Amino acid sequence: MPCKGLWNYLLVDVEGNITTCCLDSDLKNKIGNLSEMDLFEALNSEKLKRWRQAQLEGRFEDSGPHCMECNYLAAEQMTEDEVSEITKDDE
Repeated sequence: MPCKGLWNYLLVDVEGNITTCCLDSDLKNKIGNLSEMDLFEALNSEKLKRWRQAQLEGRFEDSGPHCMECNYLAAEQMTEDEVSEITKDDE
């Protein structure tokens, strides 16, 4: 199941770097920086859209460099109902 983090959380460090995961201290899943984009742009970025789609398709290796190292305990996995809610617009 996909990680909730790609939909529910963005983290910003003290330098303005935006990442998808609280475990990503090396910024492997960096989306951008607040000096270059706002949070709305980060949430709707093409990179994040690709990573989300990869998670929905079970292609975790394509869903952000840090994702393959994760145990999902930080952000939790989505439930089947949550996945259904996200994908219902695609049907």
